[in-house]
Amino acid sequence: MNALKERDNKPKDGRRSFIRKMGAAMSVGVLASSVPATAKSAEANNSDMEKSIGELSERLAFLEAEKSIIDLYHTYESLLNDGLYDKIPELFVTDGEVVYNGGVFRGRDKGVTRLYKDKFRSGFTGKKLDAALDSKEGQSIDISQDYLFAKAGFPFAIQAGAPMVSDSVLVSMARLHGEGINKWHEKGVCNLSLTRKSNVDVWMIKRFEYCTESKSLSMPGFTKVFPVDPAGPDTLI
Repeated sequence: MNALKERDNKPKDGRRSFIRKMGAAMSVGVLASSVPATAKSAEANNSDMEKSIGELSERLAFLEAEKSIIDLYHTYESLLNDGLYDKIPELFVTDGEVVYNGGVFRGRDKGVTRLYKDKFRSGFTGKKLDAALDSKEGQSIDISQDYLFAKAGFPFAIQAGAPMVSDSVLVSMARLHGEGINKWHEKGVCNLSLTRKSNVDVWMIKRFEYCTESKSLSMPGFTKVFPVDPAGPDTLI
C-alpha cells in the first residue's frame, strides 16, 4: 500500500512541476511580447517630438532672419530720411552695387559712396513720403536654406531731386539757401540681394535696385558715366 501511494504521488508532483514551468514560460512570453510594443511606442513618440522640435527650430530661424532683413531695410530708410548719406555705404559688402535711374553704381567705397554722398545729397533724395509702407503689405522675402543668402522686395515712396542746371543769378542765390533743386516724387519697389558669412552675422546688402514705377515729374535717366559725370554711374543699363 505504501509503495502504491508513493507511485500515485510521483505523477501528481511531476504534473504540478510541469504546470508551474509552463505557467512561468507563458508569463515570460507574454512579458517579452509586450516589451517591443512599448519600446516601439516610445520610439515613435521620440521621433515625433524630435520632428516637432526640428520644425519649431526651423521656424524660429526663419523668423529671426526675416526680422533682421526687415530691420536692415528700415535702417536704410531712416538714414536716407534723415539725410545721413555718409552712413549708408556701411550697409553694403565691399563689392556691393546699386541700380538707380538707369545706371549701376559699383563698389561700396567707390560707386555706392558716390551715389549717396554726391548724387543723393545734392538733391536731398530719399525723404520718405508714405508711412503706410511700414506694414508688411507688399513685402517679399526669400531666404536660402542655409540662411546665408536672401532676396527681398520692399515698396518705396520717396522725394527725389537734382540741382537745377542754370547760370541764373536767382538759381545761384537759391543754392546758397539750400534751394535751386528740381524735386519730384518716386514710387516703386526696392529689390535687394543680401548675404552674410554665418547665421550669427548681420545681413549686408550685395545689390540694391530701385525699380521705379512712377514719377511725379518726367525726369531723364543718366546719359553719362563716371568720370565724365562726376556723380554718374559706372555703367548704363
